[in-house]
Amino acid sequence: MEAVDRGFLRFLVSAENALPQGEWVAELTPELLSWLGSVDNELRDEFAYPILAAWIERGEYTPDELRAMARRMVGNLEVGLGEDGTDSVFLRTFSALILMELVSYDNARPFLDEDEVLELLDSGLSYLRRERDLRGYVQGPGWAHAVAHTADLLMMLARSRHADARELERLLDGIADKLLEPVAAVYLYQEDERLAYAALTVLRRGLVSREFLTAWFGRFARPPGYDSWRPVYTDRGLATARMNATSFLRSLYFQLLLTTDPPAGRAETLDALVATLRHMDIGFYDLT
Repeated sequence: MEAVDRGFLRFLVSAENALPQGEWVAELTPELLSWLGSVDNELRDEFAYPILAAWIERGEYTPDELRAMARRMVGNLEVGLGEDGTDSVFLRTFSALILMELVSYDNARPFLDEDEVLELLDSGLSYLRRERDLRGYVQGPGWAHAVAHTADLLMMLARSRHADARELERLLDGIADKLLEPVAAVYLYQEDERLAYAALTVLRRGLVSREFLTAWFGRFARPPGYDSWRPVYTDRGLATARMNATSFLRSLYFQLLLTTDPPAGRAETLDALVATLRHMDIGFYDLT
């Protein structure tokens, strides 16, 4: 039966228009949701996520079903949270991706009220702050990618009609908090680009004040509790934080510079980014 199921599912994902509808959705959804935490990369990453995402986008679920799915995904973010290097990470991170799809659907076809969206923002920021398993690609099970998946969720929340200036500021601060945290993981798998795109999405909204942005960039100028980044060589966690923060700021710089849809005040923001990177420098910009 396993071989037959996989063959059928491979056919479904290879031809999007062949994805079943109606009673097939009701029959397969519970199994697909259970596979979000599978260590089998094909079940999780090739079947469960793309099929569920396609059904959400296509409107196969009622608003009540979508709300129930969102509640389940938020609950999944707590399962095993605090563990590092265990298989529980896959359920958390792929639940974050499903939440991103649900918010995307709400942005296009509103069904969530303001409180519900803001609760999802609270959950996403809390999860980003508390997740300890920061692995990107894991040999065997495949993508864990907690930071990248959560960045995608935050990016979609930044587009929400319910996200005002205060909520967008909280989102930016959540990104800074994670990047400035002394951790063991260097973000090697485009986490910087995806966090930067979430930040760029906030900037495109045009709701965050210049005063806030100035203070926000200033957070990166030095690690919390220090006057500068110069002590990085005495502390591996600080060295990793500096690498993650500078990679993010450089990614944001080039996304701002090269985007075909720039936010208002792009020139000022680029100047602030350059000033921050210069302040973070530990001597190389002054070499001749």
